[in-house]
Amino acid sequence: MKIATLIVTYNRLQNLSECVESILRGTVIPEQIFIVDNGSQDGTAKWIKEKFHGIEVIALDKNLGPAGGAETGQRYIYEKGFEAIWAIDDDAKVHKDALKKILETFNKLVEKGKNDFLLTSVIYGDNNLSLPFYNLLLYNHTFGLTKRIDPEEYKKDCFEVNIASMCGLFIPRKVFAKSGFVKGEFFGWYDDTEFILRAQKNGFKILAVPQSKIYHPVQYRKRIKILGKNFTFISGRPERMYYGTKNNIITQQEMLPWFNFYFLFLPIFIAKRSISIIVFYENKGTFIKHMLKGIIDALRIIWR
Repeated sequence: MKIATLIVTYNRLQNLSECVESILRGTVIPEQIFIVDNGSQDGTAKWIKEKFHGIEVIALDKNLGPAGGAETGQRYIYEKGFEAIWAIDDDAKVHKDALKKILETFNKLVEKGKNDFLLTSVIYGDNNLSLPFYNLLLYNHTFGLTKRIDPEEYKKDCFEVNIASMCGLFIPRKVFAKSGFVKGEFFGWYDDTEFILRAQKNGFKILAVPQSKIYHPVQYRKRIKILGKNFTFISGRPERMYYGTKNNIITQQEMLPWFNFYFLFLPIFIAKRSISIIVFYENKGTFIKHMLKGIIDALRIIWR
């Protein structure tokens, strides 16, 4: 199977190097690695070409964001005729068997006559790859809200999810042909969720493979436990609050009936996000400002 790995990067040369090296140490290595350089000023494109022979760098003149870089890379690789893309974040490190486990699951499903699916590796937030980050979620098609997967699911060979990170996502060619590419206009944050929900709307299932492990640092996220339940929220990156809010609202307007969007999702989403900022965030004013800007810009796009 002709597989390409796609990495989007911006001014993270050291992280990128460690990421690429982890992929090349794999028991199964993709046929080609493509790196979209989002206009880095740290010499990324030149350094990669000198250190890693055979890796193709797609150098952009400016930073199009994670989403813009992903769309550019996906379209380029699709035109090259690859059968699947395995997307990896530039600050992630993959376990040596990560791609091997993905392909084993892929082949088993194909042998059973199943072919309308995407697979995803599981993200782990610790170096020992023992504690899943739990960023795989189920989606409520009435309220447009999400809930965590039962931890027991991670003991299975694979299990179905509705939402996953772009990092670790294994996307067969037919998904792009039927469902399209990541929306580059999102710039970043929630672009992966929109892409995956759109794929499901077009008849594809998303299956997680726990034995395909990826380490990804979670320094900009905090976890807290309330009444026995774990909650995760963004910290230290106000721009993520803006893009995440705007892109989430735009996505839900596309996915939900109008009544559900305006009278169920929107008020609940705004209330929950506001309360979480007031109760848990530092720099509350900055995050509230970015959230409100995200809401306003999303509604302007929807109503224009």
